[in-house]
Order: sequence, then structure tokens, then C-alpha cells
Amino acid sequence: MLLIKRPADIIIRVYRRPNITMLYPQVAGHENVNAIILMNMKIRNAVMELVKSLDRPDLKTIIEGSFEIKNNQRGILSILLVGLADFGGAHPMTVTKSLTMDTGTGESFSLHQLFKPGYMEIINAEISRQIRERDIPVLDSFKGISPDQDYYVSDHTLVIYYQLYELSPYAAGFPYFPIPLYMLSSVIPGNGLLDRLNYFI
Repeated sequence: MLLIKRPADIIIRVYRRPNITMLYPQVAGHENVNAIILMNMKIRNAVMELVKSLDRPDLKTIIEGSFEIKNNQRGILSILLVGLADFGGAHPMTVTKSLTMDTGTGESFSLHQLFKPGYMEIINAEISRQIRERDIPVLDSFKGISPDQDYYVSDHTLVIYYQLYELSPYAAGFPYFPIPLYMLSSVIPGNGLLDRLNYFI
């Protein structure tokens, strides 16, 4: 079914504390007030978790952060929060956190909530292929994604990503694996969130 929904209005907010400056998005102007409250609460909580994961009480830590809107169409808002911590050491540390939400209800979705059974096999096979084809260095053999794997949705693409040191050495950065939704169409539920984007495939 064709769902025409207006994009969510986004306001830039700043969370500040001594040595901490984090830009983050706030949703505004939506017809469902409860959905707005729920989305903004989840975004704020994610920012706090990001700051907590970067803060080192034993070291002087300067934390800065911002965000990227990866998807804001058809009632789907997918955002990536990025935090950078400088400890005055050899190199800084960066952590990312993403949220994908239904702007109509305010509900956020873990990866496993987006698909029917069988999605992991498809995604794992595609990530393994990309690791080989792109010659991505890995710290250990790729063992597959988890049901709560980090991801975001960008237009008609699912992007699986890993934190620093989680899959690859620090120098390799954040390994990310874009997977077109057409590859996953067989495991996208007909009434699921991604079916709104699957319409175009």
C-alpha cells in the first residue's frame, strides 16, 4: 500500500556539560504528540548512553558529538549519533549509536524486529561476500550478526555496521555493509516497517 507521509521536522539541540558538547536531533511538528515525546525520550537516552560509554573518570576527557539523519521518509526516521572522545593520548575514541523509529507511533526497532526468520542467513552471506570482495581486515573470522546488531536504514538500503575494534583493527575504522532491501524482500513482512520502502523495489 502506498503510504504518503510527511518527513519529521528536526530541530538541532545541544547537550552541554564541562568538556562535553553533543549535538542531537529533536523531533517536532508531528501530528502524534505521544510519538514525538517517545522518540525524543529515546534519542535523549541514547545520547546519555553514548556520553557514558565515552567518559573516562580516570582521565581528562573531552567529548564532542553530532548526528546524521540517514532516513526521514514514509514514516521512518533512522538516525546515527556519533561521539568522539579525546583523552590526550595516542588517538581519540569514537562510538556510534543508531535508532530507527516509526514516526507514527514512536516505536524503535531492533534489527530482528524488522524481518521474518531467515534474514540472518541472507545478511551473513552478503557481509561475508563484502569482506572478501572489499578485502576488509578482521580481527577474527566473521561469526555472523546478532539479533540486536547495530544498523541504520539509508533510503532503500539496510546498513549493518560495527564499532571500532569490534570486527576490524582500529586503523580500519568503522566497517559498514550496505545491503539493498531488494536482497531482503523475501524476509520483509508485508505489514512491517521496511515494507514502506520495499514498495519501490
